Amino acid sequence: MHSSLPPELIREIASHLNKRDFLSLILVNKAWRSTWTPFLWVNFTVVGSSLTRDIVDTKYQPVLARDGSHIRNVFVRHENNLKILQVLQIAVPAPLLNLSSLCVSTKLHLETDVERLVEILKRSPHLRTLHVINTLFPVAWFERLLGVIALGLARLKHLTLTHMYVHPKASPLVLRTFLETCSSELETLVLKFGVLCPLMLFMSPPPTTIPGTKTHPNLKVLQLEVEYPSMSGPMEPVFPWILNTFLEGCTALEIVDDRFFPSETRRQWFTDDASILRILHRVMRIPFRRCIAPMNEGNLSDALFPGLNVDGSDIQKVWHGIHLTGFDSSTSIMEADRKAIVHTASHRGFQELLVHNEEWLSSEDLLVILRTCPTLRVLECGYNRYPSIAASELTQQPWSCKWLKVLRLVISGIPRPDIKTDAKGQPIPAGTPLHSGTMDESRVIQKKVYTQLGALVCLEELSLGYTLRRDMLIDTDTEANSSDDGNNSAGLVVKKYNSSLQLTCLELTLESGLDLLSELKSL
Repeated sequence: MHSSLPPELIREIASHLNKRDFLSLILVNKAWRSTWTPFLWVNFTVVGSSLTRDIVDTKYQPVLARDGSHIRNVFVRHENNLKILQVLQIAVPAPLLNLSSLCVSTKLHLETDVERLVEILKRSPHLRTLHVINTLFPVAWFERLLGVIALGLARLKHLTLTHMYVHPKASPLVLRTFLETCSSELETLVLKFGVLCPLMLFMSPPPTTIPGTKTHPNLKVLQLEVEYPSMSGPMEPVFPWILNTFLEGCTALEIVDDRFFPSETRRQWFTDDASILRILHRVMRIPFRRCIAPMNEGNLSDALFPGLNVDGSDIQKVWHGIHLTGFDSSTSIMEADRKAIVHTASHRGFQELLVHNEEWLSSEDLLVILRTCPTLRVLECGYNRYPSIAASELTQQPWSCKWLKVLRLVISGIPRPDIKTDAKGQPIPAGTPLHSGTMDESRVIQKKVYTQLGALVCLEELSLGYTLRRDMLIDTDTEANSSDDGNNSAGLVVKKYNSSLQLTCLELTLESGLDLLSELKSL
């Protein structure tokens, strides 16, 4: 009966089914097997060692060879997933893979591992999304990978090549060639790299143009984490030579991000050079400046408000980020400074707000920023604990910060009558706010929260609750004195658990709406 249904209706039905449903459907008869098998295989996800062992088993490979052509999206997160790449490379007999997205979060140490990844990319010309995270590339293989991506993936829209700790290195010429010749359909580019010794640029005249240069009119998000080479000699011309022509062709840029953390080898590539800054001014109509200030210096509002003026060039002068330091909990913030922060952080072009004391900004302040700043990327407030926002307030209006990647909050006001004991295992007294509603009411609220968070499709880090710092475990009501080495120490009162860590919180179950976060592919 279902064979007479139009394909559009079959796809709509499939969008409401899960893998268990498809496994049942393909067992009905041969016709149903033929119809529903492609939907069963469209997403190929491998997370965990037990599933890895099953897939690399020789008995599984004929199944993959038979049905692997239906795979469209591959997500692999495992320390030894080189075997998974090998299975995909060898077991699927088709010369071309029909992959739309490939996300690999692993450690590929050997050249043979990278070779397998390169071969898969060569067989995937229609790839639209590629994320390779925490992979250690030798220089030669990183440069080869960049070449394969630029020349072979002409339809790529989203690209991420990063590592948590190291910067894969390449020569200035390879980096410039990659940026100028990669897919003109790119919408997001996240790249972490180091530059090999650039003396070649000064020993002989470098090329002024790159063959096959393309423009990138669709690129909206550009995140480059750059490490300067540890060498002496002139450095200033290197990054303009690598980046300027590429940036001139990025006419739709909305976000420029450098994941800036000051160090001797890391600099702000887009604010340290005047020529790069001028290009970004022309392309985005926004100049970038970052305010890094200790709170005890005062006059913060005087420093921030001039950045909001508009001069005759019609370029709006806004702050790119505000980092407010100072760990003393007794440090207060002046009302004028608080208003200046909120006003500054609510403008297009503002991207990073890092505040070390959660009490400096109220929940109302944070909601204004989340609802009004379309370019916000990072929101971190609090050193020992995160700021609290009631679930009822959090879900009142949609947020405009569609590019947000780091969010740290405490979401309060969610009734959890299913929690009967506190963090120490003691019964929770009746009548507490935690038990102020039913589970059905709780899940209605939680689904609204998940819906709000699920719209932040660029999120990479979501922290809900207190940070796990040692001073959160100190309780003066406990008669226990000990030191880190196990010896008693007078004057230090420590306990394992603190009842304040037990918050009204999300249930983190499918029944409460956890599947509403399924689109957060980078989380």
